[in-house]
Amino acid sequence: MFGLTDFSFDLLTESLLLTTLIFIFLILISIYLYRHTNPPISKRVRILLTILRLMAVIALFLTLYEPVVSFRREYSRKPVLSLLYDQSKSMDAVDKNRSRRELADSLSGSEQFGRFLDNFDIRQYVFAESISELGGSINLDKTALGNSIAELSRKEMGSPSDYWLLLSDGINNSGTSPTEIVSGMKTPIYSIGFGEQTDTRDISITGLEYNDVIFAGKPTEVTVGLEWAGMNNEQVQVKIKIDEKTVQSKTISLPPGNLKDNIKLKLSPEKIGRQTFKITVSDIPNELSQKNNSRLFSVMVLKSKLNVLLVSDRLDWEYAFLKRFLYNSESIELTAVTYKENGESLTGRFPSQQQELNRFDLIILYDVNNNNLKSKVGLIESFLNDHGGGLLALLGDNYLGSPFPRSVDNFLPFVSTKRKAEMIYFTFNGQPDENYLFHPAVRISENRSSIRQAWSNLPNFETIVPLDSVAPNSEIYVTADIANLGNNLPILGYRNFGPGKVIATSAAPFWHWAFFGYGFGEDAEEYRLFFDGIINWLSFQEDSDPIRIVPDKNIFSRGEKIGFNASVYDLGFRPISGATGDITLVDESSDTTVIQLIENKEGSYRAEIDLLPPGKYDYTGLIEKDGRILKETQSQIAVEIFSIEEYQRKPDFGLLFSISQKTGGLFFRADNIDSLYNSLNTELILESRKTEIVLWNKFWLLAIFILALGVEWFLRKKYQLI
Repeated sequence: MFGLTDFSFDLLTESLLLTTLIFIFLILISIYLYRHTNPPISKRVRILLTILRLMAVIALFLTLYEPVVSFRREYSRKPVLSLLYDQSKSMDAVDKNRSRRELADSLSGSEQFGRFLDNFDIRQYVFAESISELGGSINLDKTALGNSIAELSRKEMGSPSDYWLLLSDGINNSGTSPTEIVSGMKTPIYSIGFGEQTDTRDISITGLEYNDVIFAGKPTEVTVGLEWAGMNNEQVQVKIKIDEKTVQSKTISLPPGNLKDNIKLKLSPEKIGRQTFKITVSDIPNELSQKNNSRLFSVMVLKSKLNVLLVSDRLDWEYAFLKRFLYNSESIELTAVTYKENGESLTGRFPSQQQELNRFDLIILYDVNNNNLKSKVGLIESFLNDHGGGLLALLGDNYLGSPFPRSVDNFLPFVSTKRKAEMIYFTFNGQPDENYLFHPAVRISENRSSIRQAWSNLPNFETIVPLDSVAPNSEIYVTADIANLGNNLPILGYRNFGPGKVIATSAAPFWHWAFFGYGFGEDAEEYRLFFDGIINWLSFQEDSDPIRIVPDKNIFSRGEKIGFNASVYDLGFRPISGATGDITLVDESSDTTVIQLIENKEGSYRAEIDLLPPGKYDYTGLIEKDGRILKETQSQIAVEIFSIEEYQRKPDFGLLFSISQKTGGLFFRADNIDSLYNSLNTELILESRKTEIVLWNKFWLLAIFILALGVEWFLRKKYQLI
């Protein structure tokens, strides 16, 4: 009746016999208690009191018996079919005078297809970058088929469809690989492919490989991925342009077939800074699309060589090893200045003009006598404060022997304030601070434990300048513990001087680190990593700034989400929370868009905007804390005129076939759709659903129990039975 079968009534109590005996006993007691009462009451009231007591007892024992009623309901239903319509821009590609979207719409609106769908309960979805129910809003400028399949699987987890039917050209250009997502899926996916794989005349740039950071004047290789079809040995030019000026080109031939190749070009920019280049492929007559014939890419061009000024009063082993290291470095242009003991110049000359000094990226002072620096203090101060240069000071005997006030103390992160302080001779190793293990000046190995181990295993330092005062806002990277002299004596520290940066060392010698490496024919890795890290960090302020605001990339495709990340740390690379900031974007028409930076975790901030029109944008990023500007940076991004959908126009039926095969479905071309109608089982599906009704853990039983006893107590009190 009504499709209901398998009725059952079960008692789940563990002590059925004992519970039943107690139940019968309480029933009998309830009846016995109200056979005679004192004082006597009417028979009608006695019956009512007995019924109330019995109701309370029955309600109590319905809970103790734990009764469960179960039954099964059988019914038939139509199979459930989820329809997935590809709405991405690639479906607008025209094959044989009709777009793929028109073909898909024509199929879905046909009478035969409609009769086929009548056999199913239909769920309809559209997808491109994401998936949505039919009529929902999605970004059409990219196709994330794998992500869409995964999202729909999660949606249908509680009520899965019996079949999926995918209408697409198979192009997937974003997100996770669909073949990975469908592995292990239980719902079969049937797919219909739209598009023509042959006789399509088109060439497209499908990929670029290049170095993000390159050096001015040094050639770098740019690899351009090309795909083409429908060609007959046409000649095309692949060019690299900047501001519409061709800086490199190569002519290639396009043989017949559906082919691909990687074209390698050389690029040698001369201008320093961030630059945006354009790759173009010359247009072909009657080409399917010319929008995919160009791509933009952006690189940071650095100076090919850093200009380093080495100044010294001492010609010893430390100086010899350091000069050898700097002189042999391919990335350093070295200028050496040395003084005699009387202060006369021995080799070279310290720049006398600010412009001359500012051509250097870094100054290294190796224990220079204070008398030789007095006249240079103003130049060095401007070099740091105005030019934003770097300074490395290696302190020694000359530092302690200099009379007060020492001019170099103006720049140092730590100083000695005792007039008669003397050099300490002791063997010890440096102990890096845990907060700075990955700082370029400390990182002489790959991970935290190996960095600690490397510092403890290095050849011992033998001397240390006793420093007793740390300048405000300085950071101490490495210390030493020396018996009877105190703990945490600073031997490597940093301070900022305006935009300039200063690192100083108080321990020596460092050349022992290199001696063993050079002596055994090795490259003295720790010595190289130590000085490379310091020199690069002091010279390249952009790379080492603890507060950085950067876009996800410099070139975005149309329709992509534009994102900026800000990392906000102090000079010790500790996160700063509670900052505020924004990104101001200005297009070529001077229209302004402002997006807020939102903190997503400690020290990390994010700003996003969904859509920007194609073009170039200057942006200004600003970070503030407690009313003070921590960072302001300016650069440029670009949004390409074509979307990622226009990179690839050729349908990918191989992907659709693989998806269907892995899930137990079948693939059909749009011109072979009739085979689909006989491939899916359209018969009604017989299902049964078991229902259990638990009676014992219900609120109404408790209510009956309390209400029955309450009314009984009220009546007993009224008739003076209590």
